Amino acid sequence: MNHTKKSSITNKEFFVRKMTKEILSGKWSPGDRLPSERDLAAELGFGKTVIHSGYEKLATMGLVDIKPKSGVYVADYMKTGNIETLNAIIQLNGDELSREVTVGILDLRLAIEGMAFRELCLCRSEEDIAHLRTITKEIREISNRVEEDELAEYFFLWHREICILSGKSILTLFMNTTHDVSIAFWVNYLRMYGISFAINRLEQFIELIDARDGEGAYNLLAKGISDYLAKLENR
Repeated sequence: MNHTKKSSITNKEFFVRKMTKEILSGKWSPGDRLPSERDLAAELGFGKTVIHSGYEKLATMGLVDIKPKSGVYVADYMKTGNIETLNAIIQLNGDELSREVTVGILDLRLAIEGMAFRELCLCRSEEDIAHLRTITKEIREISNRVEEDELAEYFFLWHREICILSGKSILTLFMNTTHDVSIAFWVNYLRMYGISFAINRLEQFIELIDARDGEGAYNLLAKGISDYLAKLENR
């Protein structure tokens, strides 16, 4: 039984996806002891090394706890998980995140980008403004020629550029950790508001940065996030 030929993924990737789906769908609950490597290898027709390596990957994702001489158990991932856990949830459910998780991610974005906007407004140069206008123009020009996911990537990169230009390198690193989650949000945002509105919002940010209005830029970001959450609630 080789799933690699069928789906162009390795046996380990197939196993990790299978177990991720079972854990996050509730088939297995936190604290449950998962089947042994021997049993799963026999069931799936894989080598024990594949199962062993897959369990190790699931552990790095925050989904399981490996206890030597005891077994592998489902972790209390909502308490002890990490960004990989969240990415796994995104990959399984698309944009169907709980409101609690969505609010948490957007709160993190406001903290990161809000600080970046304030810093950039203090230190921005004419070159920074010209650069932001150029990439915004590029987004407008390609907006009707690319797929949703690709356009969402452009919007993510525009906002990451705010962190880069702010000179606060650590903010860029935090921004990068939210990439996969953010793309799902950007796709939703573009569907709900439309491309024209989204690009006009970028231009509003540029005007506020040009005017060195850090609080205005922060408040515009906060309002956008609040409105987005309200629209999600009413869908």
